[in-house]
Amino acid sequence: MNKSSITSWLILFGVLSVFAQTSHPCAKIKQQHKAATEKQLLNKQVLSSNNLMNNYDVKFHHLNLNLERTNKNISGYVRTIAKVISNQLDTFAFELHQNFTIDSVVINSQKETSIVRVDSLIKVKISNPVNQNNLVDVLIYYHGTAPSLSGALGDGFSNGTSPSWGNQVTWSLSETRGAYHWWPCKQDLRDKIDSAWIFVTTDSTNMVGSNGVLTNVVTIGNKKRYEWKTRYPIDYYLISVAIAKYKPYVLYAKPQYLTNDSILILNYIYDNAINSPAFISGQKVQLDQIKPTIEFLSKMYGMYPFYKEKYGHSMAPIGGGMEHQTMTTIGFFDFQIDAHELGHQWWGDLVTCKTWGDIWINEGFASYTEHLVNQYLKPSSFMSNLNSVHNNIMSQAGGSIYFTGIDTTDDNRIFDSRLTYDKGGAIIHTLRFVTNDDSLFFNGLRNFLNTYKFSTATAMDFKTSFESYTGLNLTQFFNQWYFGEGYPTFNVKWNYFNDTLIIQSTQTTSKPSSVPLFITPMEYKLIRSTGGDTIIRVMHANATETYTLKVHGNVTGIQVDPNNWVINKTIGPLKDNTLDVQGFSNKMAINAYPNPASDAINIETGNVNIKTIEIRDILGNVVYSKTSHLSDERISVHSLSNGLYLIVVKDSNNNVLATEKLIIQK
Repeated sequence: MNKSSITSWLILFGVLSVFAQTSHPCAKIKQQHKAATEKQLLNKQVLSSNNLMNNYDVKFHHLNLNLERTNKNISGYVRTIAKVISNQLDTFAFELHQNFTIDSVVINSQKETSIVRVDSLIKVKISNPVNQNNLVDVLIYYHGTAPSLSGALGDGFSNGTSPSWGNQVTWSLSETRGAYHWWPCKQDLRDKIDSAWIFVTTDSTNMVGSNGVLTNVVTIGNKKRYEWKTRYPIDYYLISVAIAKYKPYVLYAKPQYLTNDSILILNYIYDNAINSPAFISGQKVQLDQIKPTIEFLSKMYGMYPFYKEKYGHSMAPIGGGMEHQTMTTIGFFDFQIDAHELGHQWWGDLVTCKTWGDIWINEGFASYTEHLVNQYLKPSSFMSNLNSVHNNIMSQAGGSIYFTGIDTTDDNRIFDSRLTYDKGGAIIHTLRFVTNDDSLFFNGLRNFLNTYKFSTATAMDFKTSFESYTGLNLTQFFNQWYFGEGYPTFNVKWNYFNDTLIIQSTQTTSKPSSVPLFITPMEYKLIRSTGGDTIIRVMHANATETYTLKVHGNVTGIQVDPNNWVINKTIGPLKDNTLDVQGFSNKMAINAYPNPASDAINIETGNVNIKTIEIRDILGNVVYSKTSHLSDERISVHSLSNGLYLIVVKDSNNNVLATEKLIIQK
């Protein structure tokens, strides 16, 4: 889901519902309590039924339902074929909301009558238990009206009217745990369904969008049955339906890997919008960019994973999009939102988070996809969007992408815009910078996707996979950016003289109790009056770093992190004329002569007579050191090579008192 979806949905719901606009604060509290109670009940049900549901592995679902665009009534059946993975299966458990009446359950052709139902958990005793490795074939007939409850973006199954076009729509949106709001299922991310059929019978004026390929449309009196089939593994929450008065708008993409074929992009557009001048000049322009986007992402991430079926969109009155496998449900078309949802087809659909605590696999990489497509397909928006994301991340001092415990049942935390989306995507941009090799970086992503395709993975699975492929050790990176909180601020000063550039950067962090120091590469852009601007890359590994470089071309200014690779704030950069080689500022005057020198120099330090005198080369190495109690010292430099050096004078406490440049010239 795009990060704007949650907020936009709440706004849209307020616009659509007079009740929501006028409800009393007490009513809101009760609504929240109802949602919380619903969540607690569901959690208890899932916990109590885990052992039973873990006894089988779902292979196939066939949803054969009667649905209309005007209401939330559902009737029909769901067929489930599963493989028994316990020693023996004597009870078949599943979830279905208590709003629905179960008409009958047939297991392996036997109608079962021993059905125990507690709220939304159903346990069916099997007359003839099924042994391990055998298949169980379950038909569940049911009917009722889908509930109006709280989910990530609303109900698991919704009905509403488009505020822009006036179309009535019924649609599903099951993430995170809302599939049981409309069909009997096992809600376990780890158990992907090998294949699925989604058949919907509806009024003949409607069209139905769903997963996979539309294999047939059957006329039944004044109704039609739309028969969708997908042969790709799919997670429970990605099975979808959308019913409205649609008209199809078809595009074709031709990624470089499909020389003699193309990818169908099937879009279901509101019938009164598709030929509207407003739609044609606005959203259609945005939608048409999905063709080059799918071609581009197939190049960067590997072939679009479901190319043998399709990609597409079904419109519904939501404030953003939901990445239903092969057919995103979307409220409106926008280049960035469209790219985000398309990115999910790789990140979330092909490879799905193993737990909701690993949502970074889905939303972090889909958010990074926005940056990627902006950079290459819409470069004028790239930096401004990235800046906006970084600013939102840094609007608070702390916050981690990682979360555990009760947070994994809190949709507001799972889909936190600042952390899950913005920070989650931004640190992948940083990881690309740390990798410092685009070929290695993108091959590392493709290797992970190929390793876990059609399965599920954790954030740590990604870490291990990427480390194995690239040879990098990402422990420090993840400790700082994934597990850790906060961001660094760099206080930067600089000076330039005699073709020498000194940059001094002092780092503080917004959450030092979590990350006292972000050890990271950094870039500085050197603005030069001659020779053109250039970018240097250095490592920031200490609280204060001083970088000394020989630079030709008269540096007139510097920029910190010009490509915005790292989430950070900057103080400065300030030109400090007192900043000398190695970053020391003079606290007293010294006199060194002759300068340039060839054989020996005299160093006068006035009244300070307890001191250490050092001579350092341009890299900061001490090439001479002597403790002196004299105010005037003569030092031989005959053995030093030609070049620029620094004289450093310290007191008895090792504090730097003064520095002076020294040129050796023989």
